Amino acid sequence: MSKITSSGDSAPDTSISQPIVFLNNVDVKLLGNKVLHGITWSLFAGDHWAIVGANGSGKTSFLRLVAGNLWPASENGVRRYDFGGDLHTDAVEALSRITIVGHELQDRYVQLGWDFDATEVILSGIYKTDVPRQEPDPQERKRASEILAELDLSHLAHRSFLELSRGEQRRVLLGRALGFNPSILILDEPLAGLDITARKNLNKTIDQVSKKISILCSYHEVSEFPLSLNKILKLKKGHIEYLEELSKTAPVNAEAPAPSIKIEIDRANLNQSITIKPIIDIENANIWLDERQTLTNISWRLLEGEHWQITGSNGAGKTTFLRMLHGQLRPAIGGTINFPGIDNPENIWILRQQIAWVSPELQAGYWYPSTAKQCINSGFDSSIGQTRKLSSQETSRVDELIKQFELGEIAERNVRSLSYGQFRRVLIARALVYRPKVLLLDEPWEGLDPENLKLITKGLDQSISHGTQLVCATHLHRNISHFNRALEMKNGRIVRSGKLN
Repeated sequence: MSKITSSGDSAPDTSISQPIVFLNNVDVKLLGNKVLHGITWSLFAGDHWAIVGANGSGKTSFLRLVAGNLWPASENGVRRYDFGGDLHTDAVEALSRITIVGHELQDRYVQLGWDFDATEVILSGIYKTDVPRQEPDPQERKRASEILAELDLSHLAHRSFLELSRGEQRRVLLGRALGFNPSILILDEPLAGLDITARKNLNKTIDQVSKKISILCSYHEVSEFPLSLNKILKLKKGHIEYLEELSKTAPVNAEAPAPSIKIEIDRANLNQSITIKPIIDIENANIWLDERQTLTNISWRLLEGEHWQITGSNGAGKTTFLRMLHGQLRPAIGGTINFPGIDNPENIWILRQQIAWVSPELQAGYWYPSTAKQCINSGFDSSIGQTRKLSSQETSRVDELIKQFELGEIAERNVRSLSYGQFRRVLIARALVYRPKVLLLDEPWEGLDPENLKLITKGLDQSISHGTQLVCATHLHRNISHFNRALEMKNGRIVRSGKLN
């Protein structure tokens, strides 16, 4: 370990409280791009920070720098840690004392196929390992059960992690982090993917945990923070814009729940469905994953001109529903899904061209080192990474999409250097290369700041005007101007369906 001595620095004044983490004029580079500039910041005992900023502002890089996952650029700057013993400039002890939960960790489980059950994921935190490597003793199993109960996740104890909804996965990973018993807990976009009830419960958990350890939480916009957060740092383009006491800037009703919507049974649509050929037609569909039924008695039609918002809490079955529409899952015997509005739907590649799909799982699985432009190019072959040279007509279409979604400034950047929201914009452009009849969007607003939300909304409006129809799954009633139909799910069943007012 690299201990701090008086060489190069004056000896610390022991009469003054030392920060747990100290950053002085630190730069960070990621894949050749400087993502943080001259960061000076300290974390003291009792501090609980909200880190805010737009997509691409450097929030995740800042949190990874604090956690020890990213190293300061060599040109200048100091990072040091004080956990009550010697001071250190390396991150060896920090990596064992600081736990971070965010999109990257969640995506890693998807990329590597770590399909343990929720209890095993919690146990890996207790073991302080990536995966569970040993048989738990009774005390360890008891502790895992206590963590699941504390987060109201006991009902998921034996569920496969990769079958959980995005929001459920995030809460299980928080439980894993608590298993580490860290000195500092870092949560990157903790509300992403969570329904309203889960958000409230998570904030209560953060407040409870903050009584024992320091908390850092990032948000893409000023949000409804847990009560325990007492400091705020705002980043803009990799620079610290301001640091303040949270009470000076925290707004009232900053992230109020979206208003409820009214769904009316559309009698005219029901009558039309008898005579109009639907694009997709589902009758009495049941979906089973392993031995668990995830969708029950689903009957639904998508007609010309309809744009559907699919809502429901975490675990309601929204993602499974979209996977069925995309042809990834087929109903059990006795149920059917047909595609009368799709040309040659038995050809899976033609089906993919006419029914496109964007989801957090696709984003997690897109591991190939592509530029944003190459990623969009790969949409022509539904591949991960570009596999061939495009025709002049295809190249023209990609250029059109780059302009439509305002991606010119990041077109030549590696997708893994993009923010979560920027990458989402790229993947939506990728899905639209063939101008599909149907675009399936799974939690498309997750992790987006207002500017990226505006750009995606503008791009989707243009696609709708050219005939693409939207089917969007979301846990919140947001951005409803795109939609004229709504379907609500609960426990794998459709509980309401009709016209959206």
